[in-house]
Amino acid sequence: MGPLSGIKVVEMGVFVAGPAAAAVLGDWGADVVKIENPAGGDPIRALMALGLVPFEPEINPVLELDNRNKKSVAVDVTKPEGLDVVLKLLRDADVFLSNMRPAALERAGLDYERVKAVNPRIIYATLNGYGTRGPDKDLAAFDYAAFWSRSGAMASLGEPAGPPPTQRPAMGDHMIGLQLAGAVSAALFHRERTGEGQALHLSLFQAGLWMMASDIQTALLLGIGYVPTGRLVPNPLWNHYLAKDGKWFHLVMLQADRFWTKFCEAIGEPELAKDENFGSVVKRARQAQALIEKFDAIFATQTRDEWKVIFDRLELIWAPIQTVLEASRDPQALALGMYEKIQHRSGREISLVRTPVDFGATPATIRRGAPELGEHTEEVLLALGYGWDDIAKLREKGTFG
Repeated sequence: MGPLSGIKVVEMGVFVAGPAAAAVLGDWGADVVKIENPAGGDPIRALMALGLVPFEPEINPVLELDNRNKKSVAVDVTKPEGLDVVLKLLRDADVFLSNMRPAALERAGLDYERVKAVNPRIIYATLNGYGTRGPDKDLAAFDYAAFWSRSGAMASLGEPAGPPPTQRPAMGDHMIGLQLAGAVSAALFHRERTGEGQALHLSLFQAGLWMMASDIQTALLLGIGYVPTGRLVPNPLWNHYLAKDGKWFHLVMLQADRFWTKFCEAIGEPELAKDENFGSVVKRARQAQALIEKFDAIFATQTRDEWKVIFDRLELIWAPIQTVLEASRDPQALALGMYEKIQHRSGREISLVRTPVDFGATPATIRRGAPELGEHTEEVLLALGYGWDDIAKLREKGTFG
């Protein structure tokens, strides 16, 4: 019984950002009904058709991740009867959540004013690429564009002479999904106190600007825009290095003076800590390149696991730079229960990544995997008061595809 147990959510989402937000709400206990186009449903159901993988996997990992704990209703909202089904669902819903563009929702008859008319208490939560105001509010976008490329993130990473690095799939989508779930929760709390529903909106671009807020704030106040420096950084104790076995690790000692003596002990250079030429973070910054080259040579003499023993004994702040496969098997992730096992409808037991919030009294749970397209259409319509004859007539009219 999660903290949102009893909350009813109607989602009209595609790809990742909208469905991810609804998945978080579902993990937190909400009942989520996903409205899908009968002609194929959420496009994420067909990974090969999207060019994301060269084959169609038996179990679609993206679909399962962002659509667990949901019921699927396949209904054509462009037909009056289909729109009527959705509006009936919304009459006693707590939340309507969508990442369709505002113009598309308006064409479908699901803009805020129309939904508010049938349910004044509803929390109408939407997200898109670039927000609801400004010259680009109607532009199509994915997180690679609005979140990663345009926010300054892409241009701030990588080596100075190299091309900027691309992101991995759905990095921005999952960040904004958690943000939107938090915003919905705040709006529900406001409604609990006042009885008032409201519309709220996030965009991938705004989420990207918030992620880059430290650098953007500096630009706003000082007029200084960060450009990539690669590994040539002023503080060599805040840098990444390559061990003897070809594995990278990251030192993250922002308070460099505090850790300098212990660090010199760790690398077997205690006399370096007594050298006045390197006696402060400012002095070391002036000789950063020489120090980084020196540390490169030292760290190349032992494996990462050997350095781990030394770093942990001296309580230095660092982390291994892990591959995705290594992260999926990280003992700390396993201890935190980040990968929850569920029984899949295929008969297999699969693991899904949990949302990253632990509620002490009302734990989040993954109750079931992602639904098949339209799996719960009849069940949901019957609960709305439709009879079997009504459902048959709607099917004849093509309302369900």
